[in-house]
Amino acid sequence: TTTVAQEQLVDYINSHIIDVLLVRSATKVRKDIIDSCPSLKIIGRGGVGMDNIDVDYARSKDIKVINTPAASSASVAELVFAHLFGGVRFLYDSNRNMPLDGDSKFKELKKNYGRGRELRGKTLGIVGLGRIGKEVITRCLGFKMKVLGYDPFVNQEMFDSEKTIITDLKTLVQKSDYISIHIPYNKETKNLFNYELLNLMKTNAFLINVARGGIINEPDLALILSEEKIAGAAIDVFKQEPVEKENPLL
Repeated sequence: TTTVAQEQLVDYINSHIIDVLLVRSATKVRKDIIDSCPSLKIIGRGGVGMDNIDVDYARSKDIKVINTPAASSASVAELVFAHLFGGVRFLYDSNRNMPLDGDSKFKELKKNYGRGRELRGKTLGIVGLGRIGKEVITRCLGFKMKVLGYDPFVNQEMFDSEKTIITDLKTLVQKSDYISIHIPYNKETKNLFNYELLNLMKTNAFLINVARGGIINEPDLALILSEEKIAGAAIDVFKQEPVEKENPLL
Protein backbone atom coordinates (compact mmCIF):
# COMPACT_ATOMS: atom_id res chain seq x y z
CA THR A 1 0.00 0.00 0.00
CA THR A 2 3.06 2.27 0.20
CA THR A 3 4.94 3.45 -2.87
CA VAL A 4 8.66 3.56 -2.15
CA ALA A 5 11.02 5.37 -4.53
CA GLN A 6 14.09 3.50 -5.76
CA GLU A 7 16.50 5.77 -3.88
CA GLN A 8 14.55 5.28 -0.63
CA LEU A 9 14.28 1.52 -0.90
CA VAL A 10 17.30 0.56 1.23
CA ASP A 11 16.26 2.82 4.14
CA TYR A 12 12.68 1.58 3.98
CA ILE A 13 13.67 -2.10 3.97
CA ASN A 14 16.08 -1.68 6.87
CA SER A 15 13.89 0.57 9.00
CA HIS A 16 10.93 -1.83 8.64
CA ILE A 17 13.08 -5.01 8.72
CA ILE A 18 11.51 -6.29 5.50
CA ASP A 19 11.89 -10.03 4.83
CA VAL A 20 10.17 -10.26 1.45
CA LEU A 21 10.52 -7.74 -1.37
CA LEU A 22 8.01 -8.02 -4.22
CA VAL A 23 8.65 -5.93 -7.34
CA ARG A 24 7.36 -5.43 -10.85
CA SER A 25 9.63 -4.27 -13.66
CA ALA A 26 10.36 -0.67 -12.62
CA THR A 27 12.15 -1.38 -9.33
CA LYS A 28 15.78 -2.49 -9.69
CA VAL A 29 17.18 -4.92 -7.13
CA ARG A 30 20.91 -4.79 -7.73
CA LYS A 31 23.97 -5.83 -5.74
CA ASP A 32 24.02 -2.62 -3.71
CA ILE A 33 20.51 -3.20 -2.36
CA ILE A 34 21.17 -6.88 -1.69
CA ASP A 35 24.36 -6.06 0.25
CA SER A 36 22.73 -3.19 2.15
CA CYS A 37 19.62 -5.11 3.29
CA PRO A 38 20.59 -8.13 5.44
CA SER A 39 16.98 -8.81 6.46
CA LEU A 40 15.94 -9.86 2.93
CA LYS A 41 15.08 -13.54 2.56
CA ILE A 42 12.96 -13.53 -0.62
CA ILE A 43 12.85 -11.33 -3.72
CA GLY A 44 9.75 -11.89 -5.84
CA ARG A 45 8.99 -10.61 -9.32
CA GLY A 46 5.34 -10.10 -10.27
CA GLY A 47 5.86 -11.16 -13.86
CA VAL A 48 8.13 -13.31 -16.01
CA GLY A 49 11.34 -11.41 -16.85
CA MET A 50 13.84 -10.91 -14.02
CA ASP A 51 16.35 -8.66 -15.80
CA ASN A 52 15.76 -5.98 -13.15
CA ILE A 53 17.09 -8.29 -10.41
CA ASP A 54 20.65 -9.54 -9.88
CA VAL A 55 19.34 -13.08 -9.57
CA ASP A 56 22.59 -15.05 -9.36
CA TYR A 57 24.12 -12.68 -6.84
CA ALA A 58 21.02 -12.77 -4.65
CA ARG A 59 20.96 -16.57 -4.70
CA SER A 60 24.67 -16.65 -3.83
CA LYS A 61 23.65 -14.77 -0.67
CA ASP A 62 21.02 -17.44 0.12
CA ILE A 63 18.16 -15.17 -0.87
CA LYS A 64 15.38 -17.00 -2.67
CA VAL A 65 14.36 -15.37 -5.96
CA ILE A 66 10.96 -16.23 -7.45
CA ASN A 67 8.75 -15.04 -10.30
CA THR A 68 5.32 -15.79 -11.76
CA PRO A 69 6.12 -17.37 -15.14
CA ALA A 70 2.63 -18.62 -15.98
CA ALA A 71 0.58 -15.68 -14.73
CA SER A 72 0.45 -13.67 -17.95
CA SER A 73 0.93 -16.31 -20.67
CA ALA A 74 -2.60 -16.27 -22.05
CA SER A 75 -2.85 -12.49 -21.80
CA VAL A 76 0.38 -11.92 -23.73
CA ALA A 77 -0.60 -14.48 -26.38
CA GLU A 78 -3.91 -12.67 -26.89
CA LEU A 79 -2.04 -9.37 -27.15
CA VAL A 80 0.02 -10.81 -30.02
CA PHE A 81 -3.17 -11.49 -31.94
CA ALA A 82 -4.56 -8.08 -31.07
CA HIS A 83 -1.52 -6.58 -32.79
CA LEU A 84 -1.84 -9.00 -35.71
CA PHE A 85 -5.49 -8.23 -36.37
CA GLY A 86 -4.93 -4.52 -35.88
CA GLY A 87 -2.14 -4.63 -38.45
CA VAL A 88 -3.61 -6.83 -41.16
CA ARG A 89 -6.91 -4.90 -41.05
CA PHE A 90 -5.39 -1.40 -40.62
CA LEU A 91 -7.59 -0.81 -37.58
CA TYR A 92 -5.41 1.82 -35.92
CA ASP A 93 -5.18 3.93 -39.06
CA SER A 94 -8.73 3.47 -40.29
CA ASN A 95 -10.37 4.19 -36.93
CA ARG A 96 -8.71 7.60 -36.99
CA ASN A 97 -8.90 8.58 -40.63
CA MET A 98 -12.48 7.50 -41.35
CA PRO A 99 -14.02 9.92 -38.81
CA LEU A 100 -11.74 12.71 -40.05
CA ASP A 101 -11.89 12.25 -43.83
CA GLY A 102 -14.55 9.60 -44.44
CA ASP A 103 -16.99 12.08 -45.95
CA SER A 104 -14.63 13.64 -48.46
CA LYS A 105 -12.31 10.71 -49.21
CA PHE A 106 -14.49 7.68 -48.59
CA LYS A 107 -13.72 5.88 -51.86
CA GLU A 108 -9.96 6.24 -51.47
CA LEU A 109 -10.07 5.12 -47.86
CA LYS A 110 -12.38 2.21 -48.58
CA LYS A 111 -10.14 1.02 -51.41
CA ASN A 112 -7.00 1.11 -49.30
CA TYR A 113 -8.49 -0.34 -46.13
CA GLY A 114 -10.09 -3.11 -48.17
CA ARG A 115 -6.64 -4.53 -48.87
CA GLY A 116 -6.52 -6.38 -45.57
CA ARG A 117 -5.06 -9.86 -45.27
CA GLU A 118 -6.40 -13.05 -43.79
CA LEU A 119 -4.21 -14.75 -41.21
CA ARG A 120 -5.25 -18.16 -42.48
CA GLY A 121 -2.43 -19.85 -44.37
CA LYS A 122 0.16 -17.28 -43.35
CA THR A 123 3.34 -18.20 -41.46
CA LEU A 124 4.02 -16.94 -37.96
CA GLY A 125 7.59 -17.27 -36.71
CA ILE A 126 7.77 -17.58 -32.94
CA VAL A 127 11.10 -16.71 -31.34
CA GLY A 128 11.12 -18.37 -27.92
CA LEU A 129 9.09 -21.50 -27.22
CA GLY A 130 8.39 -21.21 -23.53
CA ARG A 131 4.98 -20.88 -21.92
CA ILE A 132 3.98 -17.77 -23.86
CA GLY A 133 5.31 -19.06 -27.17
CA LYS A 134 3.28 -22.25 -26.75
CA GLU A 135 0.14 -20.26 -25.95
CA VAL A 136 0.66 -18.31 -29.18
CA ILE A 137 1.04 -21.59 -31.11
CA THR A 138 -2.34 -22.89 -29.94
CA ARG A 139 -4.01 -19.75 -31.25
CA CYS A 140 -2.11 -19.92 -34.54
CA LEU A 141 -3.38 -23.42 -35.17
CA GLY A 142 -6.91 -22.30 -34.41
CA PHE A 143 -6.59 -19.72 -37.19
CA LYS A 144 -5.12 -22.37 -39.52
CA MET A 145 -1.78 -20.61 -39.72
CA LYS A 146 1.59 -22.21 -40.35
CA VAL A 147 4.06 -22.05 -37.49
CA LEU A 148 7.85 -21.82 -37.43
CA GLY A 149 9.62 -21.88 -34.09
CA TYR A 150 13.08 -21.02 -32.87
CA ASP A 151 14.53 -21.61 -29.43
CA PRO A 152 18.22 -22.32 -28.73
CA PHE A 153 17.19 -24.85 -26.08
CA VAL A 154 14.64 -26.76 -28.18
CA ASN A 155 14.87 -29.05 -31.19
CA GLN A 156 12.21 -30.87 -33.21
CA GLU A 157 12.52 -34.10 -31.24
CA MET A 158 12.12 -32.29 -27.93
CA PHE A 159 9.14 -30.19 -28.98
CA ASP A 160 5.66 -31.49 -28.24
CA SER A 161 3.85 -30.09 -31.30
CA GLU A 162 4.19 -31.82 -34.65
CA LYS A 163 2.50 -28.84 -36.33
CA THR A 164 5.35 -26.49 -35.42
CA ILE A 165 8.52 -26.68 -37.50
CA ILE A 166 11.61 -25.92 -35.44
CA THR A 167 14.27 -24.11 -37.46
CA ASP A 168 17.22 -21.75 -37.09
CA LEU A 169 16.67 -18.06 -36.48
CA LYS A 170 17.75 -16.77 -39.90
CA THR A 171 15.49 -19.24 -41.73
CA LEU A 172 12.58 -18.29 -39.50
CA VAL A 173 13.11 -14.59 -40.20
CA GLN A 174 13.36 -15.15 -43.95
CA LYS A 175 10.27 -17.33 -44.27
CA SER A 176 7.83 -15.77 -41.80
CA ASP A 177 5.01 -13.42 -42.73
CA TYR A 178 4.86 -12.34 -39.09
CA ILE A 179 7.44 -12.68 -36.32
CA SER A 180 6.59 -12.66 -32.61
CA ILE A 181 9.33 -12.38 -29.97
CA HIS A 182 9.05 -14.24 -26.64
CA ILE A 183 12.55 -14.48 -25.18
CA PRO A 184 14.14 -12.99 -22.05
CA TYR A 185 16.44 -9.99 -22.16
CA ASN A 186 20.04 -10.82 -21.27
CA LYS A 187 23.56 -10.41 -22.65
CA GLU A 188 22.91 -13.11 -25.26
CA THR A 189 19.66 -11.59 -26.54
CA LYS A 190 20.54 -7.89 -26.28
CA ASN A 191 20.26 -6.36 -29.79
CA LEU A 192 19.61 -9.84 -31.22
CA PHE A 193 17.43 -8.30 -33.93
CA ASN A 194 20.06 -6.09 -35.53
CA TYR A 195 20.34 -4.67 -39.03
CA GLU A 196 21.64 -7.93 -40.53
CA LEU A 197 18.75 -9.98 -39.14
CA LEU A 198 16.05 -7.38 -39.82
CA ASN A 199 17.28 -7.08 -43.39
CA LEU A 200 16.35 -10.75 -43.96
CA MET A 201 12.65 -10.12 -43.31
CA LYS A 202 10.07 -10.09 -46.08
CA THR A 203 9.24 -6.56 -47.20
CA ASN A 204 5.60 -6.97 -46.12
CA ALA A 205 6.31 -8.77 -42.84
CA PHE A 206 5.23 -7.74 -39.33
CA LEU A 207 7.55 -7.74 -36.31
CA ILE A 208 5.79 -7.99 -32.95
CA ASN A 209 7.80 -7.63 -29.77
CA VAL A 210 5.89 -8.24 -26.56
CA ALA A 211 9.09 -9.15 -24.71
CA ARG A 212 11.80 -6.59 -23.84
CA GLY A 213 12.63 -3.59 -26.02
CA GLY A 214 16.39 -4.14 -25.84
CA ILE A 215 16.10 -7.36 -27.84
CA ILE A 216 15.67 -5.18 -30.95
CA ASN A 217 18.42 -2.75 -31.86
CA GLU A 218 16.26 0.36 -32.20
CA PRO A 219 18.67 2.48 -34.30
CA ASP A 220 19.00 -0.45 -36.71
CA LEU A 221 15.22 -0.83 -36.82
CA ALA A 222 14.79 2.88 -37.53
CA LEU A 223 17.32 2.61 -40.37
CA ILE A 224 15.60 -0.44 -41.87
CA LEU A 225 12.25 1.35 -41.75
CA SER A 226 13.68 4.51 -43.30
CA GLU A 227 15.08 2.39 -46.13
CA GLU A 228 11.63 0.80 -46.58
CA LYS A 229 13.09 -2.70 -46.40
CA ILE A 230 10.45 -4.07 -44.05
CA ALA A 231 6.82 -3.25 -43.25
CA GLY A 232 5.95 -3.24 -46.96
CA ALA A 233 7.41 0.15 -47.80
CA ALA A 234 4.65 2.22 -46.19
CA ILE A 235 3.06 4.80 -48.46
CA ASP A 236 0.60 7.63 -48.11
CA VAL A 237 -2.82 6.01 -47.89
CA PHE A 238 -4.21 8.62 -50.28
CA LYS A 239 -1.74 7.98 -53.11
CA GLN A 240 -3.49 7.02 -56.30
CA GLU A 241 -0.54 5.55 -58.21
CA PRO A 242 -0.78 1.79 -58.83
CA VAL A 243 1.26 -0.21 -56.33
CA GLU A 244 2.97 -3.46 -57.22
CA LYS A 245 3.64 -4.65 -53.71
CA GLU A 246 1.10 -6.56 -51.71
CA ASN A 247 -0.63 -4.56 -48.98
CA PRO A 248 0.81 -1.11 -49.62
CA LEU A 249 -0.29 0.18 -46.24
CA LEU A 250 1.86 -2.29 -44.29
